[in-house]
Amino acid sequence: MAKTRFFRIAVEGGTTDGRVIERAWIEQMAAGYNRATYTASINCEHLRGYSPEPPFNSYGVVDALKTEEIEIDVAGKKEKRLALLASLEPNDQLLAVNRARQKLFTSCEITPNMGGSGKAGLVGLAVTDNPASLGTEMLEFAAGKGDANPFAPRKQDKANLFTAALEADIALDDANDPTGMFASMKAMFDGFASKFAKGDDKPAETTPPAPPAGGTGGKEPANDNFAAFATQLGDTMTQALAAAITPLNATVTSIQTELSALKTKVETTQAPDTFSRKPATGGSGAVLTDC
Repeated sequence: MAKTRFFRIAVEGGTTDGRVIERAWIEQMAAGYNRATYTASINCEHLRGYSPEPPFNSYGVVDALKTEEIEIDVAGKKEKRLALLASLEPNDQLLAVNRARQKLFTSCEITPNMGGSGKAGLVGLAVTDNPASLGTEMLEFAAGKGDANPFAPRKQDKANLFTAALEADIALDDANDPTGMFASMKAMFDGFASKFAKGDDKPAETTPPAPPAGGTGGKEPANDNFAAFATQLGDTMTQALAAAITPLNATVTSIQTELSALKTKVETTQAPDTFSRKPATGGSGAVLTDC
């Protein structure tokens, strides 16, 4: 499944429900995130439905986390902060929603004690198109409600916290490994570029033979590198095209077989609203001649 480029989902010092995101939390979440141990899913407005039907189903998963030192403007002064960046593995639903310019902000669900380890961990990521609904003031106001906190039922654990929404930059990573003919051609060209850069195919310098007496000199020898390049290019393109065409041929053959069977069935099936009368028979069961 395609993955997104890394983008910012939380920043050191950012507020949540009255608690401040600590630098150590950012470091612990990035260092400890492992999909084999726990995979943080993406949901809508921190609401996790039980049905696979939208809008409160899963929108994909968080694939990886990393940290990055950034510079932000705080009260007119530049400060360096540690940011948490995420790469997502979105499903088609999230990509469609994002293309429609909806749910453009993200909010983290963080546990300060991941699996009893005493370290912070990311347990969920929500998308929202109303940052005010998950903004600092709203989260702090909700936290002041105690047991009546409207966000409490949305948390996986009451000790968890939601971060204020940040604008998301959900864009697929262009570096995802492509497949097919273009990948084969790219690999081939990269190989040639590498060889020429290293000088692997550079011909050894030799003294050109003297031209025959009375002659005008021999022609320049053919460029062996170009000949090898052309040969490999032709072979690679032939293999790639064959690999691409083979499944198409199989599909066409299957369709032809089905059409042939359908044609035979139509030709041998009696048309609707018609009937075929059996020949008249006499009392003895013999077919009588109609004359």
